[in-house]
Amino acid sequence: MFEFEYPTVFSLFFIFLICHFICKPKKLYIYMPVVFNLKNHANRSLFIELLKWFSIFCLISALASPILKRERTNTKPAHAIMQLLDLSDSMSQGRIPLTNGNIVVNKLSVAKEIASRYIKERKNDHIGIIVFGDFAYVATPLSFDYESTAKILENLRRGVAGSRTSLYDALFLSARLLKKSPAKQRVVILLTDGFDTASKVPYDIAKKAILDAKIKVYSIGIGRYGDFDEAILRDIATSTNGKFYRANSADMLDQVYKEIDKLQKDELRGRVQFNKEYLYTYPLMLAFISLFAWLYLRGDE
Repeated sequence: MFEFEYPTVFSLFFIFLICHFICKPKKLYIYMPVVFNLKNHANRSLFIELLKWFSIFCLISALASPILKRERTNTKPAHAIMQLLDLSDSMSQGRIPLTNGNIVVNKLSVAKEIASRYIKERKNDHIGIIVFGDFAYVATPLSFDYESTAKILENLRRGVAGSRTSLYDALFLSARLLKKSPAKQRVVILLTDGFDTASKVPYDIAKKAILDAKIKVYSIGIGRYGDFDEAILRDIATSTNGKFYRANSADMLDQVYKEIDKLQKDELRGRVQFNKEYLYTYPLMLAFISLFAWLYLRGDE
């Protein structure tokens, strides 16, 4: 995209034009004995006059700073996202309806399918997965490899982290991983259907680590009211300027991930950055060439 950084500078051109008509220089008039050369002299004078104005225009153009803007390719991720997934027994054994009907599906299967789809749709985001049960561990580190990350998520099975719920440990671990990320936004998507029953890290310590790392938490309680610790999920979300969601059906969980995706895109709207290539040297070079030509030809008259 080509543009001028200081387009108002072109108003100087009109000042030159006004001066040209008002502030006329005094000239010596020479009577030429050979009248047949008058036409050639007039053409030469017109060319020299055009050369002068071309020099002025090029100088003003250089002063207006022409630039070529190219959208900057981000070497930094837009978001660093950790998906925290509950793999306790209640997730793999529990059921939720597809909508508000009678058809029920496995909570873990639905969560993996929807989270996997969300991961595959990332662009310019670092994303990783932490799973938790009796303990929390990193299933995949932060990566741009969305296909592999999604595949690992889809292949997670019941029992790989134990049967209980170490929710606070997972939060603390995510804070340690995200703290040094160069991403513009650090995000945790926490999905669980229960209460913490196995963490070694107290909630206050985990919360402080999340706040210190400037992480935004989107917490999702999956299941019916009372199945999960809504007070904790709501507190960690509101404390970090995130949002708490309750998903009591597969369709509702799908809508939650779509809303999170939309919120993240809104956060980065209007932050597009450009690389600037300055082009003022080209009109400046043309101005000097035409100015020297004007001085040379004018001296011959």
